Amino acid sequence: MANKLINMSKVRKVIQLHHQGKAKQFISRYLGLSRNTVKKYIALYKV
Repeated sequence: MANKLINMSKVRKVIQLHHQGKAKQFISRYLGLSRNTVKKYIALYKV
């Protein structure tokens, strides 16, 4: 399902886990998101 909204808490958790040095694949499996979604939110955060 394209462009499905995710909870802000999941976005925060993505950033938190990324700062802890976790891999994108781990984050995606842990939160039940696609790797591309995780990659997108990390890229948006870095801008």
